Amino acid sequence: MAGQRARTPYQHAGPRTEDRALPAQRSRASAAGTAGDGTDTGTARQVRARRPGPARRRSQARRRGGTVAALSAVGLPLLGAVADELDGPGVGPLLAVGSVLGTAAAAALCGRAGRWWVVTAAPVVVLLTASGVEYLAHPEKYQGKNLGTGAVRWVVGAFPVMAAAVAVALAVVAARTVAARRRTVRERRRPGRTAAPAGRGHRG
Repeated sequence: MAGQRARTPYQHAGPRTEDRALPAQRSRASAAGTAGDGTDTGTARQVRARRPGPARRRSQARRRGGTVAALSAVGLPLLGAVADELDGPGVGPLLAVGSVLGTAAAAALCGRAGRWWVVTAAPVVVLLTASGVEYLAHPEKYQGKNLGTGAVRWVVGAFPVMAAAVAVALAVVAARTVAARRRTVRERRRPGRTAAPAGRGHRG
C-alpha cells in the first residue's frame, strides 16, 4: 500500500529466541558462578574450594600474630640497645623503652599458649640483648677475668629493665584475660533460642 514501508520477512517474524549465545557471553555466564536457574557451575565450585575456611583463616591469623609478637619482643629491644650503644656504653633509656614496648606488643599479639613464654622470656631477652650488643661493640674490654666482672655489671644494669618488662607483660596478660572473661559473660547473657509458645506440648 502507498504510504507504508515494505517490511521484510525477518521483521515480520519478530525476534528470534533460539539464537545461541556468543562464546564471549557464555564465558561471562560461566564466570558468574551460577546458571540461570540458580544451579552452581563448576567454576563456582572451584572458586569456593580455593577459599580458606574459617578454621584455616583463624590458624593463619594466629601464625601471623605469633610472628609479629616474636619480632616485637626481640626487635624493639635490639633497636633500643643499638641506639644506646651509639650514644654511649651501657644500658640506657632507649633499651628500656624498646624492651617495654616490645614486651607489651608481644603479650598483646600472642595467643593464649604464648603468654607464658612472653612473660618468662622477657628478662632473658633484655639481658642477652644488653650484654650481647655491648660485648660485640667492645670485645677488647671483656677478655679473661674482665668477662666475669662485665657479666655482673650487665645483670645489675639490666635488672630494672628486666623487672619493668616482666611487669608490663603480666599487666597486658591480665588485661586480656579480664577482657576475654567479660566477653564470654556477655555472650552467655545474649538471648539464645526463643522460648516455645505457651501451651505447646500439652495435650488437652
